Amino acid sequence: MKTNSSSPLKLIVWQPCRWEKKYLDISTNALVEPTFYQQPIYSWEPFGDPFGSVTSSEQTQRLREELIEKFTLGIKPEKRGIEQLQQVIQVIDEILSNDESSWSDSEELGLLSRRLSNSDTVNLRQHQLLALRQHIQWVCDTFVSVPDVNVSLH
Repeated sequence: MKTNSSSPLKLIVWQPCRWEKKYLDISTNALVEPTFYQQPIYSWEPFGDPFGSVTSSEQTQRLREELIEKFTLGIKPEKRGIEQLQQVIQVIDEILSNDESSWSDSEELGLLSRRLSNSDTVNLRQHQLLALRQHIQWVCDTFVSVPDVNVSLH
């Protein structure tokens, strides 16, 4: 997957390792609990700043807390599940319905910019918060049935 260094956000979906062998922790002389270790099964970085379309600094801070502070790797995996991610959708929906976000010009034209002559202009608009909401909804719908799945955002 193509990474985006300009994005301040990275979403990773994890699940406990499914090891077929048993491993010994030589520091404790005990078998390793395989569910203690997590493996990534999906990763995504949005293009641009998903917080950039939020027009209220208060709501931007609220969204950062909901996304980053509640889904940091320091939080136990069982508290970073799909159910908790679905609560973020509710917060985003509140921001969207209260008209505290806006559309912005897209920063990337990609292949289209190469096909345009110098006299042509294109105004591509994007709603980064709405795009984030749609992708989080897709993640929830896709991974809701996967056992022991959890999410981190940083």
